[in-house]
Amino acid sequence: MNKTKLLLCVLCFLLMFESVAVYAVYEFPKEFWPVNKKYEEALKAGNLTGIIEAGKQEIEIMESEPDCQEKKNILVSRYNEVGTAYAKLGDYDNSAEMFSKLYDFAKNEEVYYDSAKVAKAKALQYASEIKMYTDGGNAVYYGAVDEKKNGVLFGMCAASETRKKLENESMLLLYQELGEEIPVYNEVVLKEASEKGLLVEYALNCPRQGDDIRNIFNMEANLKQVSDMLRKYPNVPVLLRFAAEFDIWGTQVTPEEFVSAFRYVSQYFKSRNTNVAIVWSPNQTSNWNVNIDDYYPGDEYVDWVGVSLYSMKYFLADPNQKEEYEIVFRTGVNSEPVHCLKELVEKYGDRKPIMLSESGCGHKLLNSGEDATEFALQRLREFYCYVPMIYPQVKMIAYFDWYVDGSGEKNDYRLTENSLLQNEYLKLTKGRRFIQYGYNHDTDFCYRPITDSTNVESIFEVSCYAYRYNTKVTGVTYYIDDKYMGASDTLPYTVTLDATQYPGTHNLKAVAEFENGKTLETTSIVNIGNPGDKITVEINSKKITFDRDPVLYHDRTMVPMRKIFEELGAEVYWDGENQIATGKRGNTTVKVAIGQNLMYVNEKPVELDISPFVLDGRTLVPARAIAEGLGCKVGWNGESNTVLINQ
Repeated sequence: MNKTKLLLCVLCFLLMFESVAVYAVYEFPKEFWPVNKKYEEALKAGNLTGIIEAGKQEIEIMESEPDCQEKKNILVSRYNEVGTAYAKLGDYDNSAEMFSKLYDFAKNEEVYYDSAKVAKAKALQYASEIKMYTDGGNAVYYGAVDEKKNGVLFGMCAASETRKKLENESMLLLYQELGEEIPVYNEVVLKEASEKGLLVEYALNCPRQGDDIRNIFNMEANLKQVSDMLRKYPNVPVLLRFAAEFDIWGTQVTPEEFVSAFRYVSQYFKSRNTNVAIVWSPNQTSNWNVNIDDYYPGDEYVDWVGVSLYSMKYFLADPNQKEEYEIVFRTGVNSEPVHCLKELVEKYGDRKPIMLSESGCGHKLLNSGEDATEFALQRLREFYCYVPMIYPQVKMIAYFDWYVDGSGEKNDYRLTENSLLQNEYLKLTKGRRFIQYGYNHDTDFCYRPITDSTNVESIFEVSCYAYRYNTKVTGVTYYIDDKYMGASDTLPYTVTLDATQYPGTHNLKAVAEFENGKTLETTSIVNIGNPGDKITVEINSKKITFDRDPVLYHDRTMVPMRKIFEELGAEVYWDGENQIATGKRGNTTVKVAIGQNLMYVNEKPVELDISPFVLDGRTLVPARAIAEGLGCKVGWNGESNTVLINQ
């Protein structure tokens, strides 16, 4: 998919923020002129503090004036200049507030369309945010066709080389050009999906863009071919993504033409294919004058809402592009996926499951050869850690691990071309929010926002989303009543806290530190539960003494990893880089990883109810799962709160 060509067609405008001339149609208040003189002097001298001071005074004066064109011109100009001055000083929060005012003031005025559009983008990108999360959240479920009740499906292009290492995938991405013969390969992939129990995202593209939409009613024969093929595999859930990225086509259509064509295709497949869900999927940014809402076919015709979301280091792969372009088209520091998805989720995520139909992180600029691995790694972690945490409406993420020869693409998104990115992807997709080993599996893990009056157990997990514009989080520290409880420097900054000494109502605080030396913090009043009775572990009737007492976490006994392996006669190996513990006893090998709900017994995956975690410097693992993995029998004595293990 040529993202560069598609973006080129949106450059049909000129971003202009010139001070608007004042005409003598309206009599300004007397107090305006001396302030305006200071403002003009500051503007001419490039005095940012002076621009802010005088500009805000002018805004205060003019906001109370009767509506007229002169008032509008002044306010639009001053909101913009003051917001820009704040941004140049690195005060992005005040800048966001100013651009938010500009957007609210100008959004319904056609003459200020460009100003409002840019102001909206800046207000979104510049605003800082911090929020804490824990587990035990409620899944979002709409009952859409092929929707899972909880969790995130994941996978990539069917022909990707990375798939050879991705044994735990739950979906595939497959392409078909409308009006063309179905590739033999597509049926091969559908057969594979049927055998492995995978969902298939079937992208029915419009290669002639608007011309295909206008000619859709003459293409029933081709639609029937696709429909008949999909009917041969009724056990394969299919997300049919029709006419994706319509909002950045070079050959456009009217909203009426698009809606009519989409409804026709939707009704056609719904009448013939019970396993097919219909996906409406715009691009992450649209052509300048396109409003995607005008192209929405209606809830009756759409099962899922998708989006193509790509992270690129530079707009059009050009490091010299204007900052406004980077902001509006969400590239560079503006490509953080939580912000890129916010508007779409808010508009449609209240009634439809959301999917990242295509996504990718550009790790190399193909024209210049510039390496962007660090940029891509950061974005990849945000895609697979933050998005599933913050947006439970997102039920699928498809990665575009492919390159089309002759496409003119300027960014390389391929995981197969970057081992660091590939290894990180393989690690991240084993996270607890992801549905592992096929569509038919499940996960019950869901994040829960921490707000005032949130109830937590005496041992509980906390994660954090923290964002400041144009800087990166270096770590998050947690406190209860200002007492240090733990810290993490790995996104999403998850720490398991031992709050057994703090039953009742207390303040939970997170402090995020950033590369630029600034911090953000948030505090919530939480209700911490009472700790349960002490738990003991016996192996062959012998009580085991641990250097850290076992804890009951979500009704599962968690014990120190090394000690339990050793007491069961296993040799222990620790991979600190990947946080993987391995225990070997005889012909049995058990592997577990911190934060992953998969345990491997002789390379065979076993799903865990509770993932291993670190508490007070000790890696804790579920006692029953480890013991059973090594071939032991496990029981429970409820009267004495004792785990009984027999080898």
